[in-house]
Amino acid sequence: MTEYPYPTLVLEPEQYNTLLQLGTQKHQTLSEVAVEVVRLGLETLKQRSDGTSDVRDRQPQKALECLNSLRAEIQQTHGIYSGDLVAEVRTEQEEQMEKIITEKP
Repeated sequence: MTEYPYPTLVLEPEQYNTLLQLGTQKHQTLSEVAVEVVRLGLETLKQRSDGTSDVRDRQPQKALECLNSLRAEIQQTHGIYSGDLVAEVRTEQEEQMEKIITEKP
């Protein structure tokens, strides 16, 4: 069996505390959590250097593309509203407040 050296790992206090909290939540030792975090980090770095990306990395881009196509479809169907929605809503709210204030009980 191959023996691996156990080098000293220097962490910032915040990193140490975060690993400790994760370990407590997952009922694992700090070392187990640190090994998992390093493994995940190395996998991510390897994917980035290989030019491959995880499905989760592409999801936001796909969502934006979908929203842009929906926006274009809505614009073609209904056009662009030329009014000032904020001003219209403010005016409507002011009218409602004035009506409430001037109403007699």
